[in-house]
Amino acid sequence: MTPAPKYRVGLIGAGRAGPSRARGFDAHPLCKVVAIADTDPVNLDLTASRFGAAPYDDFETMLAREALDIVLAVLPVRPNADAVVAAAEAGAKAIFCEKPLTASLADADRMVEACATRGIPLGCGVMVSSHPDYRRAYQMVADGEIGELRRIDSYDSNGQGGCHGLNLTRKFAQKAPVEEVIGWVTGDPHSDHEEPYDDAKTGFGEVGGYLRFANGVESFHSTGGRGLTGMTVLGTRGMLVNENNTSLGLRLFQAPEGSNRRGIAEFDPVDAGFLTSAADERGYDEGGWRDCGDVMRAIVADTLRVLEEGGELEISTADDLRHALEMCVALRESHRQERVPLRLPLEDRSLTMYPERARWHYKKQIIGEQVYMEQMRGQKQD
Repeated sequence: MTPAPKYRVGLIGAGRAGPSRARGFDAHPLCKVVAIADTDPVNLDLTASRFGAAPYDDFETMLAREALDIVLAVLPVRPNADAVVAAAEAGAKAIFCEKPLTASLADADRMVEACATRGIPLGCGVMVSSHPDYRRAYQMVADGEIGELRRIDSYDSNGQGGCHGLNLTRKFAQKAPVEEVIGWVTGDPHSDHEEPYDDAKTGFGEVGGYLRFANGVESFHSTGGRGLTGMTVLGTRGMLVNENNTSLGLRLFQAPEGSNRRGIAEFDPVDAGFLTSAADERGYDEGGWRDCGDVMRAIVADTLRVLEEGGELEISTADDLRHALEMCVALRESHRQERVPLRLPLEDRSLTMYPERARWHYKKQIIGEQVYMEQMRGQKQD
């Protein structure tokens, strides 16, 4: 007889990404996916049968009937806030939500507060910011391995509420409060949409600008358009560089030990053991599932560490992405106000940035059912 799992896992969202996230937890010896909710009956039947989980056509019923310890919300962004708050109110011990977190600062506040007041760890987003390489790099900066941190430059569109570039910037800046921003967008600063869709006739496009943190670290975010990607984290004795804010490929440069050289061009490359971007490639695991990847495994391990031992999450959290969204909103608001310097936190929590259409809406309706279902079938070798 198979023993009951210590942590019962429920999945909200049985689409393209949901099963992979759920597989990450289901593969852990302490976890079992026992229930799945989705409004699409085709996705629900396929995914529930693959996990042998109870199917529900709405998450409210699932949360009411199942005693779930861990809830995964892997949805189009629009219902994220309601799903996370409902899971917290239903008694979940830990929650994971896919990125982007949400569209409005008010909803971000609501999600974070619903979990924080109940002591529920709320991880967010399968992103390289949660990979062990990056978590080690944050600690290297904190330990002074590149000297005194001075500047962080990013070449990124800062789409999806800044969940990649701005989130990484804040983490490398040791999560210091942002004192001031001056920003701009490449499109219409008065648009609330990243790109035109629904009732939006224009989009704000890419977001860039200047940020100053309370610890004195400065950060410049280029809106690119020239094919540049990546980030440079510069200190007085070295720097960390990545190839792209959405992939692996960190590199370390340092001044030689005992050297007085301070010029950036004089820093020497150092083998810090970081993985290359090629490490992102993956096939299928021993269960026939598309491998969930090192980032997802790190998310699972960190979530279980907190549940078993206590402490705070080291992976990216909903609070991290709330701060990234606020930074992104502030950069756009600065442009709206003739590029004036703005201070954080922003008082108007109704401010909103809708992510790209493919993140806000259901992708099956965007890319077509045939393509979508081919991707669904490719999740597992049945």
